[in-house]
Amino acid sequence: MPSTPNSASDPAPDNAGVSDTVLSVRGLTTAFNRRGHFHAAVRHVGFDLQRNETLCLVGESGCGKSVTALSLMRLLPGRRQCRVSGSAWFDGQDLLALSEPAMTRLRGARLSMIFQEPMTSLNPVLPIGAQVGEPLVFHRGLSRQEAEREALRLLDLVKIPDAARRLRQFPHQFSGGMRQRVMIAMALACRPDILFADEPTTALDVTIQAQVLALLNDLRQERNLSLVLITHDLGVVASVADRVAVMYAGEIVEQAPADRLFARPSHPYTEALLRSIPRSDRDVGELRAISGQVPPIHRMPAGCRYAPRCPVAEAACLDATPALAPLPGDPAHAVRCRVRNPAAASEGRIGHA
Repeated sequence: MPSTPNSASDPAPDNAGVSDTVLSVRGLTTAFNRRGHFHAAVRHVGFDLQRNETLCLVGESGCGKSVTALSLMRLLPGRRQCRVSGSAWFDGQDLLALSEPAMTRLRGARLSMIFQEPMTSLNPVLPIGAQVGEPLVFHRGLSRQEAEREALRLLDLVKIPDAARRLRQFPHQFSGGMRQRVMIAMALACRPDILFADEPTTALDVTIQAQVLALLNDLRQERNLSLVLITHDLGVVASVADRVAVMYAGEIVEQAPADRLFARPSHPYTEALLRSIPRSDRDVGELRAISGQVPPIHRMPAGCRYAPRCPVAEAACLDATPALAPLPGDPAHAVRCRVRNPAAASEGRIGHA
């Protein structure tokens, strides 16, 4: 397993106690066992999440976005299959160092997650009302009757029509969009501080996508919660993100406020992602796919992990691992590319690296 500049025993960062910072992640590294050897799927990931902020994790499939969220939620297998190191400070506690009983009290209450496919996340043999009410009974100590009344209110909140009747129906009786709304209701039941949403609009048509995103944004503002949105769709990012972290091969390669990232993409991978977006003002023939593919965790290239696919790579990129470093004159915009950012010339603890 690769070394990490941070460990779970690191002291809380200076801003961990600042009221507007709800989560400070440093040096998050997650490695999986493959044939007796551990290989990092997420490596040295770091970011700060502010209150009432939407942070989008963006990248192709296999870049480590979901693993990052699952690591922070402590939902991965035990140490024989998976090892997680680094630190994640929330309310003065390092999530990665908490005991499982302590984490169980937080998970589903102050930290919630919406998973990629709602049909596989919902129990097919239990009515929707029972599933929405379960966290209310477990975390808030409500009676079954009180939980049912609150579940009805939550289904109304996420704009499910005829909620009183729907409460007693089963997941297969809901459309994909309605099942996603049920998952949002469950995630919000205990009024969490942080909500991780893993591809919440995948497989939904564009109209339902827009409705779900608008709903998440409205609920974030109403409830003053922080949202970590995982997606590969930069169109989604442009419509909802306050800040964006672009991930490639388990690393954050660019991080910036959303408006700045779209106005001035600086990492070649970010540029390639933006060029690959279909646009109504372009001919189909102008679409530009990204050549190659994300490397598997057991065959990561030396040096910059994007170098084998990068059109501007230099010889040094194949050998030296760049740091995630702020661009000169722009401390809020960090880029992991020695060609585009001289400060990233060698790996080190710079910015959120």
